[in-house]
Amino acid sequence: MSVQSPREPDDEASIPDEVWRRFAQDSEREIRASAPKEPSARARMVAERLRKLDEEAARQQAEGTVGRKRRKRKEAAAEPWRPDDWRAAPTGPRRGGAGSGRWRQVRSVVIVVGFMVLAILLLSPYRFWAWQR
Repeated sequence: MSVQSPREPDDEASIPDEVWRRFAQDSEREIRASAPKEPSARARMVAERLRKLDEEAARQQAEGTVGRKRRKRKEAAAEPWRPDDWRAAPTGPRRGGAGSGRWRQVRSVVIVVGFMVLAILLLSPYRFWAWQR
């Protein structure tokens, strides 16, 4: 009794030879380069937020033109809304006031000089204290 093993090839291949040849020739780098890029979660959130803001601006602009026509005053051409830069510094008032930058710089210099004096004293104390000899 002869039993066929499930591994024996069938007469018809289920995958065309062209596909197998291309699969064998592609390297991992080429596969990654040809794969579709999915945006990150942050990029999707930002895109959604910007899309909503654009829709809101378009809706407000459409509401301004639809309805009763009024005589418009001469207005300066308003720039379209543009979101702040992603990592822009806040534009509000600073915490320490006007002199905080100068005070911070002086404090940093004093701390560095103090640590240098402390290091010299700890590394060679007998040079500075002659009475201990």
